[in-house]
Amino acid sequence: MKPINLLSLVDAHDDMDPSVFKTYLKNFNIKLKKNEPSDIKSLIDCIQVNSYDLEILNGFYVGYTIKQISKEFDLLRFSEHSVVNVEIKGESTQEKIIKQLERNKYYLGFLELEVFNFTYVVNEKRLYFFNEKEELVETNFQFLIEKLNEQNVIYHDLDKLFDPTNYLVSPFNSTEKFINGNYFLNENQEKIKKDILSLSTLDGSKFASIQGSAGTGKTLLVYDIAKEYLNSNKNVLIFHCGNLNIGHRNLNLEYSWTIVPMKNYWSYDVSKYELIIFDEVQRVNKSQLKILLDKIKELKVKCIFSFDPQQCMHDGEIQNDIPNYIIDEVSPEYYPLTEKIRTNKEIASFIKNFLDLSKQNPNESYSNINIQYFSTNDSTLKYLDILKEEDWEIINYSASLKHVESFDKYLFNRGESAHKVIGQEFDNVAVVIDNNFQYHHKKLIYIKDTYYHPVKMLLQILTRARKKLTLVIIGNETILKNCLEILNREKALK
Repeated sequence: MKPINLLSLVDAHDDMDPSVFKTYLKNFNIKLKKNEPSDIKSLIDCIQVNSYDLEILNGFYVGYTIKQISKEFDLLRFSEHSVVNVEIKGESTQEKIIKQLERNKYYLGFLELEVFNFTYVVNEKRLYFFNEKEELVETNFQFLIEKLNEQNVIYHDLDKLFDPTNYLVSPFNSTEKFINGNYFLNENQEKIKKDILSLSTLDGSKFASIQGSAGTGKTLLVYDIAKEYLNSNKNVLIFHCGNLNIGHRNLNLEYSWTIVPMKNYWSYDVSKYELIIFDEVQRVNKSQLKILLDKIKELKVKCIFSFDPQQCMHDGEIQNDIPNYIIDEVSPEYYPLTEKIRTNKEIASFIKNFLDLSKQNPNESYSNINIQYFSTNDSTLKYLDILKEEDWEIINYSASLKHVESFDKYLFNRGESAHKVIGQEFDNVAVVIDNNFQYHHKKLIYIKDTYYHPVKMLLQILTRARKKLTLVIIGNETILKNCLEILNREKALK
C-alpha cells in the first residue's frame, strides 16, 4: 500500500470519472466504501477550519488491513517515533468507539511507537481521543493538528511493519499471553461466544457445536469460553480427543485447568462440571462418546463440541462421521467459523494447490515456501538436523504401534508427530515427502497402505506453519516437478 494526501483523494473523487477514480485508488492499493470519500472530506473540512497547511494531510495510509487477521485501520500516519490513527464513523456510540480503540491500541502497541488514537464521528462533527488511561475524551481538532505537525512523516512497507504472528495467540504456544488476555476475538468469534454463554441450562443440558477448518480460530474461541467459565469460579472439563501437548500440560499444571485425553474419560465424574468441552471431537471413539453423552443428557450442564471434519487422520475416524452422529444424538446449536483469521494466505494457497493441482492461484507469490531435494534417507535426516538447529519445527508422520510403516525409516527423532501438534502453531515448519506420494487425477495420494491416513496427516502438518514452510523431498522427481511448477507459475506470468 502507498500513502496518499487526503485532499488529493477527495479532489480526485469529486473531479474524476468513477472509472478513472477507481484506477487512481488502485495505484495506492486503496479500497473505499461508498460513503468514505465524503466522510474523509468532512474530516478535512474540520481540520482546515483550524489549519490550511496541506502538509498535515500528507502521508496517510487509507484502509490498511493487517494480513491474516483482517484488522483494518481507517487512517494511519507514521513518523520515526509515533503513529497517528484516526477512525472515521458516520455515527457511533461511545461504547463502540472505546471497544475499537482498545483493539487499535493493542495492535499498534507492537510497533513500539507512541500511539495517538482518535475517532471522528461525522454526523456529530466531533473528535474523540483515547488517552493513556484508556479513557475516551472529546478533544478539539487543534490537538489532532498538533500531533500531525509534530510528525516528520516516514513511509513503511506496512505488510513488513505489521507482523501477523505478533497477534496470533495460541492457548498452547503462547500460553502466558492467552491466560493474561493479550488477544482479541473477531466479531464472528465474539458473537458465537456470546450466544453460547447465553444458552440456559435451567431445563437441562445444552449442546453447541463449533466447526472450523485450520486457521479459523476455533481452538482459541473454545479455550476462551473455558477461561471465561474458570474466571467465574465454575468447573470446566475438557476432553481432548488426542494426545496432550505441552500447552495442555502447562494449562493443567501452572493454571489448574482440567484437560484430559479422551482415553481417560472413565476417570472423571462429569456431574461435577458446569462446562464440558470435547475438543477435536471428529477423532473421538464413538462408543466412549455415547457413554458420556448418555450421562450428560441427564444433567444441567453446557457441552461444546469443537471439530474440523478435514482433520481426521485415520479411515475409521472418517467413517465414524462423528459430527453427524452428534446431530442425531443431541441436536446441538451449530456455529460455523468460516473466516480464516490465523492462516498465512501464501502458505494456505500453496497447500491448496499442492494437495490438488487443479486449485491454482497464479496471483500468489511463494517467497516463504522452500523446497529441498535429496536422494537418500541419510542425507535427509542430516538436513533435518540442520533445520532443527535453525529453530525449524520438524513434524513427523505418526507411527503405528501395530505395523511397520514406509515412513518409519525417516522419522526425525527430535520431532513431534502429526497427532501431538494438533491445535498448535509454529513459525517455521518442515516435513518430509517420500516417493510414495503421487498424484492421481491431479489429487495427492499415498500409494502404500498405512494405519493412519498419510495425506490427512500431511494436511495437519502443513497447516501448523505460520510463517515459513519447507518440503524435504526424498527421491520423488514427480512431486518435485509439480512443486516447482506451483512456485514458478506466478513468476512466469509476470
